[in-house]
Order: sequence, then C-alpha cells, then structure tokens
Amino acid sequence: MTVFNPIYNALYAIGYSDPLHPSVTHIPIGLVVAALVFGLAGLLLKRPLLGLSARHCLVLAWLFIFPTVLLGFMDWQHFYQGAWLVPIIVKITLASCLFVLLSIGLIFVFAGREESRALLGIFLIAFFIVVGLGYFGGRLVFGGRAPYAPANLQPGKRLFENNCMACHPNGGNAIVAEYLLNGSDNLVDFDKFRAFIRNPRLDNGSRGPMPVFSTEKLPDAEARVLYDYVKYEFGKAVKP
Repeated sequence: MTVFNPIYNALYAIGYSDPLHPSVTHIPIGLVVAALVFGLAGLLLKRPLLGLSARHCLVLAWLFIFPTVLLGFMDWQHFYQGAWLVPIIVKITLASCLFVLLSIGLIFVFAGREESRALLGIFLIAFFIVVGLGYFGGRLVFGGRAPYAPANLQPGKRLFENNCMACHPNGGNAIVAEYLLNGSDNLVDFDKFRAFIRNPRLDNGSRGPMPVFSTEKLPDAEARVLYDYVKYEFGKAVKP
C-alpha cells in the first residue's frame, strides 16, 4: 500500500481500475510529434507561422511532462510497488533525456534562436525518444498479464494485478528469473505463503528484491484472497 492508495481506492469505487499515467502520456508525445511535423513543414515550405506552431508545441510538451511524470510515479508505486524493472528504468532514463532536451529547446527559443536548424534537430531526437517511451510503456502493459480467473477469484486477481504482476508476469519472475512463482514451494499452503510474503527471503536466507508485504500493506484477509488466486493459477506444479 502507498500514500496514493486513497486516490486509487476512490477511483475503484466509481469503477475506474486502470493506471492513470496512460491517460495523459499521449499529450506530450503527441505534442513532440506535432512539433517535428510543424518544424519540418515550416522549413520546407518557408512558412514562419508553421515554425511558430512548432515552438508552441514545444512549450506545451515541456509543461505536460510534469503531470505525466507525476502520474507515472504514482502508478509505479501503486501497481508495481516501486520495483526497478528494466522497462521502468529505461522509461525513467528516456523521460529524463526528453525533459533535458525540451528544456534546451526552450532556451533556444527564449534566446531568439527559434529559426535555428539545431532546434529542428532537437525535435527529431525528441521524436525518437517518445517512440522509445511508447515502446517500453507497451512492454509494461502487455509484457505480462494476469491469467483469467473464475468470478469467485476475481478479487484475488485484482490484488495480484496491483501488487504482484509487474514482477511475476504469468507466474514468472522479471527480476530474479530462477525464482518462479509457478510451482513455488511457498504455495503449498496459506501459512507458508503468508510467512514468505511477510518476510521474503532467497534460498540462502538473504533478503532479495521482493518488498515486504506487512499486515498494514496486505492484511491477512486480503493475503488469503490473494493466495487463493495465486494457488489456483500458479500452484498446479507444486509437489506434495
């Protein structure tokens, strides 16, 4: 559970259960694409007004980075428990590069160098960055889904999606590949499962990357609901 949970719980109450970040991420991406198109058109057609539109798009794209990053951070903490997955690391790196690049573009504009070809180069590089952001965002969304579950296990499926799916797509392990959820001995019974999520350890007894799911984060009642779903979907290979 995170400090953002009340926001997500309020949205759940009105039927919205999806991440917030995708609802705004298309805005800076679209504006970067528009800046490149207007910039190229203004240069090729020698239309200064098109170049002006490109600069307006640049300013708006820079402004919309802030709410987009904020919602991305909230989703990361809520749905992925702050896990440092490769697509997330890449997205953070690309977003930082995009912010720096657009900031340089703004400096060019305010310095009176808005007709510089270097500004068009900034638009072009920014375009490739947003393509990369879109690709790795897609990897997060479509790279690992929670399997279908019957109606009585849907609450557990929701808990899995919100707390586990990022690191355990389809019962695998996106961080430590050899520690699969599929067939894990920790799914033999609920007591063993609960003990593990309260104090997750690697085989050698050391702390691994898995976060601790305390009773404050995941009460026993919710842990039981989660276990029933995980056992149903991924416990079939557990040896007696």
